[in-house]
Amino acid sequence: MTYNEKHVGIGQMAIAHAPDHLTCLGLGSCVAVILYDPTARIGGIVHVLLPKGPNPCESEEKYADTGVRKLVREMRLWGSKRENIVAKLVGGAHMFPNLNISITNIGYENYREARAVLRELGIRIVAEDLAGVNGRSAYLDCGNGKVTVKTAFAPMRMI
Repeated sequence: MTYNEKHVGIGQMAIAHAPDHLTCLGLGSCVAVILYDPTARIGGIVHVLLPKGPNPCESEEKYADTGVRKLVREMRLWGSKRENIVAKLVGGAHMFPNLNISITNIGYENYREARAVLRELGIRIVAEDLAGVNGRSAYLDCGNGKVTVKTAFAPMRMI
């Protein structure tokens, strides 16, 4: 079967129908919030860079709080029903834990905010591949909702 594959870069969002695939490469502290509606066979990814956006926000996709909400709105326009959508989260690494600088763990803040918004919207998280100190990439098959995760220095796994 042939399919199109779309890359979702930092601060971007994409939605696709089966049989297409969506990919999110090079996730460090960023988080890929991956939503899937198994009934409509529609998938979406938002590649969030930071946890909370300014108000007003010109680029909603960059932030977990506004990006997740926008992805849900757009998937509904494509024909998804909120009650059918499930979530998978990938990324949120603490990329430089040994540096002696006083910054927060942005990876943790990103997935914490994404979880909070998903909970607020009533969307169930069915799988996660989060934290650690290594980057990873995520590949969504919109035909079946399976996500393949490739973590640096580790074998691929399916979530």
